[in-house]
Amino acid sequence: MAKILPAGKIPQSVFEEIVLKRVGVSRDEIGLAPAIGEDTATVDVGDELLIVSTDPITGATRRSGWLAVKVALNDIGAAGGEPICVMVTILLPEGTTEDELQEMMDDIHEACVEENVAVAGGHTEVTPGLERPILSVTALGKTRGKRVLRSSGCRVGDDIVVTKWAGMEGTSILAHDFKEELLTFLSPESVREAGELLERISVVKDGAIARENGAHACHDATEGGVLGAIYEMCEASGTGVTIEADAIPVLPVTLEIAGRTGIDPLRLVSSGCLIVSHPEGQRLCEVYRKAGINAEVVGKMTDGGRVLNRGGRTTILERPTTDELWKAREFLSGLSHRPSR
Repeated sequence: MAKILPAGKIPQSVFEEIVLKRVGVSRDEIGLAPAIGEDTATVDVGDELLIVSTDPITGATRRSGWLAVKVALNDIGAAGGEPICVMVTILLPEGTTEDELQEMMDDIHEACVEENVAVAGGHTEVTPGLERPILSVTALGKTRGKRVLRSSGCRVGDDIVVTKWAGMEGTSILAHDFKEELLTFLSPESVREAGELLERISVVKDGAIARENGAHACHDATEGGVLGAIYEMCEASGTGVTIEADAIPVLPVTLEIAGRTGIDPLRLVSSGCLIVSHPEGQRLCEVYRKAGINAEVVGKMTDGGRVLNRGGRTTILERPTTDELWKAREFLSGLSHRPSR
């Protein structure tokens, strides 16, 4: 009997066996073949490299157009590139109104203006069978010269630096989509604080600082959260790691939501949070802080196993599975008896 795939990212074993073995022909212009933990492709166009990335938005409903652009551009930023433009595919469920489409496009336009990029094209249609809109954004950027930061560039001995806060994207999504439910156990100030995290979701500046200050590798912490992103960097680089989980920055409001919904904030979708592999992590953190970006050293790349120290216990860092956002959505939907997806 055929196995049913779980919600969220495709399991790594399935991805390696089915997806990575079917990627067309090899061309000299393509700088890196598709791989676990790598979110961008590069195309050699002469003196510079063209950086390309694509991402969908599936776990959010409010401000999904704005979020879709920001998340796609984050992959360009994490590679140390300069974003140029996006291509947007919008699939709408039957019954969508013109006003709803306009709101989505207003959000897309706003995000592009904020990041100084153009909408270069795309596709929009009403698709039978959908329960909610699906957006997919392809982002294009360029490098200065031919240096690009990869997830696979980690070196043994590097410090692991985390910018901003773990779980920030998931926290903000829940605040926008489940405001009334969160108000049953959070203060209005906490819910407002959670919602405002969306405004800090770009890592374009974080990536530029990493590139300019000698980083070896970067990865944007999306599905699977901070721990998932670090695992993917280790997979891509062939390294071990020791993580001090208690050093990973997490906001109190995220901890409150995680405690009530029974999720792990370190495995909650975390766009806006950049993971950097750097030979001098404390020095890089000082640069980030001077730029107004929170940053902490949370571990070190090693040539051994993948170790997670947390709350006085030592365990093995497990590969990412279904993002904790879905579990939180299901719990909060139960408070209001409405669908979680």
